[in-house]
Amino acid sequence: MTAVVVLGALLGLALLQVRWLAFPPAPDLIGEIEDWRRGRERATQRAAGGPAPVSPIGRLTRWVVETVDHYRPEWLTSLAPDLAITQRELHSWLARVVGLALTFGLGPTVLMLGRRLGGNDVALQWGPIIGLFLGSAAVVLSVRDLRTQAAKVRGQFVWGLSIYLDLVAMSMEAGKGHAEALPAAAKMGADRVGEGRGLLSDTRVFGEIRSAIQRAPEKAITAWEALGRLGERYGIRELISLRSSIELANDEGSRVKASLIARAETMRSARLAGALERANNATESMRQLTMVAAILAGIYIAAPYILSLRAAAGVPG
Repeated sequence: MTAVVVLGALLGLALLQVRWLAFPPAPDLIGEIEDWRRGRERATQRAAGGPAPVSPIGRLTRWVVETVDHYRPEWLTSLAPDLAITQRELHSWLARVVGLALTFGLGPTVLMLGRRLGGNDVALQWGPIIGLFLGSAAVVLSVRDLRTQAAKVRGQFVWGLSIYLDLVAMSMEAGKGHAEALPAAAKMGADRVGEGRGLLSDTRVFGEIRSAIQRAPEKAITAWEALGRLGERYGIRELISLRSSIELANDEGSRVKASLIARAETMRSARLAGALERANNATESMRQLTMVAAILAGIYIAAPYILSLRAAAGVPG
């Protein structure tokens, strides 16, 4: 009986083998591509002298990037312009965020364990709850700080773009064509910033614009396309809109000139309106601080007289 069972099992395995040979499974192309990529990375690392050591935070950050890229790739895509315009690298920024999340997330539990070992009666279940709240807050505040800084730099870029378009418009009004006015205005603005005589001496706006225009011929694209790609990389809508409006002009000299002058006037008006709004806000803040200071000074002067009157009237104070 045992021999029959063994022979039946062997016959079944033989039939499965014949079926696999006759109808092989479809190749896992994704897995093969991933294996090829890993093999290429290992070969590149061996050729470079071996892989660089990776810290535990680095490995955790890489895992976080891969996980977020798998489940929420649009989130990383939305962060790319903010990271680019603030000149940050994704892995280094995420390593900082992960470090903060771990510190604030595990900190309460570690402190409560330390107090528990010290003899204090502490409820340990609150440690992970508080840690989860603090770790989440650290991540949210880090993202908010990144977006705030990116918005500030974008504002500087828009300010610089407005001044740049003014220079381009003046050059074209003087008789230059747009192909000549674009690099000339960028060079003029970059030189003034380099000498510290411009309003934007603390930014890289004109340098970025000048580099984009100079590299446009190497990439076989127009200057407008180069500025539009710069706007896409940094998330600056004004540059993308400028490219679209110039493309609608079909590279016709008079239409390009009219479009540039109109765009320069629009951005100049927006720039002046923004400066006026900031001045009004600063004036209002100063007015409020003055009122608060006056109220405090009045209280400071009147308080001794009020206390003396209360004491003279026999009111307990």
